[in-house]
Order: sequence, then C-alpha cells, then structure tokens
Amino acid sequence: MTTKTLTVELPEDLHRKFIETVTEKGGRWRSKSRNESFQDALESAVTAALMLFLQNLEGDLALPELREYAHRKYPELDDDMIAMIENLIKRQKQIAPILL
Repeated sequence: MTTKTLTVELPEDLHRKFIETVTEKGGRWRSKSRNESFQDALESAVTAALMLFLQNLEGDLALPELREYAHRKYPELDDDMIAMIENLIKRQKQIAPILL
C-alpha cells in the first residue's frame, strides 16, 4: 500500500476542534494502546473521515473499508461489534435526510 500526503487549509476553529477531539488523551477517539502517538491518532482520524466522506458520496452502505479499518485500529473488536457499528452508521444515514 502506498501513501500520499494531502495538504489542506482549514479554518482555525475547525482545526483546533479537530485536534482537541482527536488527540485528547483518554478521549473517545484515542486508542487504549499506550503506544499510539499524537500523529497516529491524527492520521487515523483523517483516514476515517475521508473514508466516510467518500462512502457517503457513493451511497455504499456495505462499508467494507470501515470493517478493514476497524480491525487494524481496534484489533480487540470482534466482528459482531463491528457489524453493530456498521448498522448504526446505516441507520444514521437513513435518519439524516429526514432531519434535514
């Protein structure tokens, strides 16, 4: 797998909120692994955000990338837990248009 660098300009308030949310020690996004660095947390959050963004454009509800990502990021999660997360995302996608 190759990697690419993407440079984007973000508004200061969005950047600050993203960094605070993603890198907060013990926060919801951070892995329980003590080996995870600030950079690791940041990269995994950006990857997840881009994957979900692209999936929303394609309308693909199967979410195969999410399953693969979840296995890499959180190896302690079993398939049932990942399936439950996928179902929650599917449900949110169905509800979101109603709320708009």
